[in-house]
Order: sequence, then C-alpha cells, then structure tokens
Amino acid sequence: MAGQDKPIILLIHGAWHIPLHYRYLIDGLRRSRYTVLAPSLVTTGYDDSIDGKTHLDATSQVREFILPYLDQGRKVVVVSHSYGGIVATQVSGGLTLEERAAQGLKGGIIGLVYIAALITPDTVRPPPGETYPFPPGWTDHNKRPMPADLARAILYEDAEPQRQDEALRLLVWQSEATCDLDGIYAASEVRAAKTYVVCKNDKIVKPENQYQRAKAAGATIVELECGHSPFLLEEETKVLIDVITKAAAT
Repeated sequence: MAGQDKPIILLIHGAWHIPLHYRYLIDGLRRSRYTVLAPSLVTTGYDDSIDGKTHLDATSQVREFILPYLDQGRKVVVVSHSYGGIVATQVSGGLTLEERAAQGLKGGIIGLVYIAALITPDTVRPPPGETYPFPPGWTDHNKRPMPADLARAILYEDAEPQRQDEALRLLVWQSEATCDLDGIYAASEVRAAKTYVVCKNDKIVKPENQYQRAKAAGATIVELECGHSPFLLEEETKVLIDVITKAAAT
C-alpha cells in the first residue's frame, strides 16, 4: 500500500505515449510506497477526440485532476517526459506549496522533475530537428502518427528489443494542435524546486536544447548517457527513481 505520508508522484507522459509506456518507472516508485497518478492526456489517443486539442486543454484536464488531492493537503512532485514538460509547467504555476499556503490553502506542488522535456510553449512547432514530416499517404492532418521505424530509431534505439517492441505496440496519435503560443507560466516562475534530467544521446529532443531549457528554468541538471526514453532502461530507471525520491524529500 502506498504511503499517505509521502508526496504523490504526478506523472505527465510525452507525445504519442500513454501511461503504460512508463510502467517500469511507475512500478519502481510504487514499490517505494509512493502513490503514482498518471492521467492520459486529452492531446494523445487513438480516436478523433484529440483533434484540435492543445496543451491548454491538457493543462485544464490535469489541474482539475490533481486539485482534489491538493485540497486534501497532499504534497505533489510533478514528473514529466518530453512534451509532458509543457503541461507540467503550466499545471504547476499557481499550485505550488508556497503559493497555496499564501492563500491559506493546504497541500501543493513541491517539486518538478523534467526528463528530456520541452518546458514552455514558446513556439507553435518544436525547433528544427525536433519534428519530422507526415508519413507518406497520411491524410488526416488533425493528428500526427509516429511511424514504428522512426520511433525505433529515435525514441527507443538503446532499449532492449523486447522493450522496443512493447513500446511500439502502445504508441498512439498526437493532436497536431498540441502546442500553441498561449502560456501563462515560464518554468523559471514556478515556485518549486526543479530538476532536469538531460539525456545526452537523445535523437529527438536535442541535448543542447535540453541544457538551455534546464538553465532557463533554474533547474538542477542530472545527466544520463542514453537516448530519449530512459524509463525503458534498467539502470537509468533506477537513477530516475533516485532523482524523484530526492525531489520528494525536499
């Protein structure tokens, strides 16, 4: 049973992914008696309901989801991967322990852990080199798929073949409207401790951009010698659990 005395871990997944992609990380955290919450974002799925959905819709969704726990007085660490970092930043602004205490409210977000993450919606499209064309023959431009061969090459290239295949089977579509220019909070404005895990061999979110984002956020940097998906790697997952545990202890 999860420990009620420990902070909740709120996991915000990346584009094309679902919470089950992070099962090894979730399982490890739960074995350490953390309550882990991992909502499926409205920007990601395998039906037409994702059309037109942006990070603002996902932000509203997750804020509504986590508020009842904060109102119970629970502390929360927000862990995000890739695109999920944008949502994590916007969700956290105004809901930190410090800000809620100033309003006479219980509970709050005490830390953020970004994993190879985007942070703020400062451009409609990811920077050059962090996106790619629609696959040949794809006609529904309201949503973007992630072709299996591309995912294997740039998302999961250093994972064991069995875990690659497992992750590929779980991939879904991403709303093409995922990001827009509207954002309320910059990561540097979020009043909670921040850690950024840089994946130094990442082929989709360039490491140099990760370092820049971490610096702009005022985050402590942790480096991993791996690609974009450390949660599929055994030793790297142990490091992530250690990083999250330390964030929860602040």
